[in-house]
Amino acid sequence: MASSDPTFVGQVASVVGGTVRVRLRRDMPTTLVLVEGESYRVGQIGGFFRMPIGYTQLYAVCSQVGADAVPGAVAEAMPVLERDQAMDDSLAGYRWMTVVLFGESVGKTFERGVGQYPTVGDEVHFVTKSDLEIIYSSSTDNALKVGTIASSNGIPAQLDLNKLVSRHSAIVGSTGAGKSNLVSVLLEALSSEQFPSARVLVIDPHGEYSAVARDKSKVFRINPAEGESRLIVPFWALPFDELLAITFGGMSPSNEAAVRDRVQELKRAAALKLKKVPLIESITADSPIPFSLHQLWFELDDFERQTFRGTGTARVATKIVTPGDASTLSSNVYEPYRPGSQEPYKNPSPRGLSKQLELTRSRLTDSRYSFLFNPSAEYTPTLEGQVQSDLDGLIASWIGHESTLTLLDVSDIPSEVASDVVGLLVRIVYDSLFWAAGLAIGGRRQPLLIVLDEAHRFLPDGKDTSSHRILTRVAKEGRKYGVGLMIVTQRPSEIDGTVLSQCGTMISLRTTSPKDRERVSASFPDDLGSLVDLLPSLRTGEGLFVGEAMHVPSRVRIRHSSVPTQSGDPDTKVRWTQAVRPDPKLYSTALRNWRNQRKD
Repeated sequence: MASSDPTFVGQVASVVGGTVRVRLRRDMPTTLVLVEGESYRVGQIGGFFRMPIGYTQLYAVCSQVGADAVPGAVAEAMPVLERDQAMDDSLAGYRWMTVVLFGESVGKTFERGVGQYPTVGDEVHFVTKSDLEIIYSSSTDNALKVGTIASSNGIPAQLDLNKLVSRHSAIVGSTGAGKSNLVSVLLEALSSEQFPSARVLVIDPHGEYSAVARDKSKVFRINPAEGESRLIVPFWALPFDELLAITFGGMSPSNEAAVRDRVQELKRAAALKLKKVPLIESITADSPIPFSLHQLWFELDDFERQTFRGTGTARVATKIVTPGDASTLSSNVYEPYRPGSQEPYKNPSPRGLSKQLELTRSRLTDSRYSFLFNPSAEYTPTLEGQVQSDLDGLIASWIGHESTLTLLDVSDIPSEVASDVVGLLVRIVYDSLFWAAGLAIGGRRQPLLIVLDEAHRFLPDGKDTSSHRILTRVAKEGRKYGVGLMIVTQRPSEIDGTVLSQCGTMISLRTTSPKDRERVSASFPDDLGSLVDLLPSLRTGEGLFVGEAMHVPSRVRIRHSSVPTQSGDPDTKVRWTQAVRPDPKLYSTALRNWRNQRKD
């Protein structure tokens, strides 16, 4: 009989879609059961259960236990159905459980999803170690080992590489929950000898991962240290609207149209000087064609400063008293205009761009923005728009090298333009792979994984930013072109819900904020949103893995990275018990670094 089987826990009472209500057996003396020398806890949230249906075994995960798991229609009749002389009436109705179906097996073969459903009265058993081995035996050679299954001893937790990259993923968790360690573990696994042609691009806002797989990575930074490369971000690759926002700020539609037309003219003229001249008629103000921003500023500034003699169609500009220089951002000086009706006259129809031009000049001369407006001799255009190196060399230096990992450290970028710069970095890479379809470097032939740390800074919910637009595009259509996205954040409630919904794999570490848990629950696949109640009680370094890359929803104990990240907590006790305090003269070094905008 079923009751004689030590794994038997109860019977199916109701089935609604993939959700099954289970009435637990009344004669189970304890939730701790010993089977074949192994102890098992019955009724644990996140625990697995098995339902035999002929030759098929259905598997489910526990999402709810106790009185709240009682089906509503049964609750009123519960005292009658549950009455037992050996049990106190006050406990009647509490031995219920809700489980969610996730897969089935025939023999030793496990498959995600179910082809049939249980019916009322079918037996429910807790799974044993042999059942777990069947469930997790479908891992392939392309699996990434990230830790062990928390509910068993020794069963490795593995992620399907194909699904992790192509179907996008999200790693969420509160500060200190272990996100950086998990990302480091994944980067180490991806840079192993198992994947010699892997291609991973990491957007690192805090410089945390430069030590990960150092021999298999290439680090780009605005102020590079020894062994690192300089991060170059050419302004002329920005779409016009984003370039305008960074350099000129807001302006009237008529002025914006005039500036757009002039940028297009400058780009078309400069395109004739490229080694491979593109179709001139296809070039717009958004095309990634080099042009001189100094020359554009000089022309717009000159128009505002001109003075005139004569009237009507006979009006002519006065002579230049002191010639300016576009390369040094010095203006032409004209005869000063006189008040009233005396010549020379002030420009009667200026565009009114004085404030915008002053902003542009300050940005072009600000050393913090030199990485963008004066990146290097190779990529800074002359006044005629000529460059020594084109974008293809820059892209190849990022993702065409022999190393597995490319780390773009954007920690030194001014916060007010960080979103635009990250958006540009991703846009350059994504658009190049989009137009490389069919080539050996294309994403279909050599997939690319983009890892975005601190994603809430670049994918803000309800805001339209440069990074938001391109990253949303990658999330929606990247799979078609072999570009995967992994977003990492401690504030999922601030992330655009559309992007989270595109993530086929959700890895949730300890999350304490109710708003964050609500957003995570809404993004959980497979109707497993109720498992989100587990998140506040997860241990540090433990995560709930749900979705396509982990074919079974699992609670995983993540292994420690071989290289600690810089996001770890400082050892306060050790630091505060030191007998000698640091040299106060170091504060002058800190001030110098602050003023120079770099860390020595």
